[in-house]
Amino acid sequence: MSKPSDSASTLLLGTGMGCFLITGFGLIQGRLELETVSSGWLFPITGVVLLLLSRTLRSGNGPLSKAFPDENDEMLTERVRMEIETTVKDASVGSAWAELEAAVLESELSEE
Repeated sequence: MSKPSDSASTLLLGTGMGCFLITGFGLIQGRLELETVSSGWLFPITGVVLLLLSRTLRSGNGPLSKAFPDENDEMLTERVRMEIETTVKDASVGSAWAELEAAVLESELSEE
């Protein structure tokens, strides 16, 4: 299984190259002109942004590194296990507080 960061980086790279391909076809067919600024220039700009995001993601830093971690299967398993343990611990603490609160309210009501 590939790393999430490698898969996302490959996807961004392919999409960026596709944007440059669209730009090339637009220039060849005359739909995109070098002299005028039009909405068609969003494709090469998007292509550059996607290529830069792909490169930063592959290096392990950048804005998308949190969403697509650079970890193998063992690291992923350990991280998920720790998150589950934390969730279970938080739930047990919450239920303990609820039981304590119920006991205090019950004792206050019985005193009245």
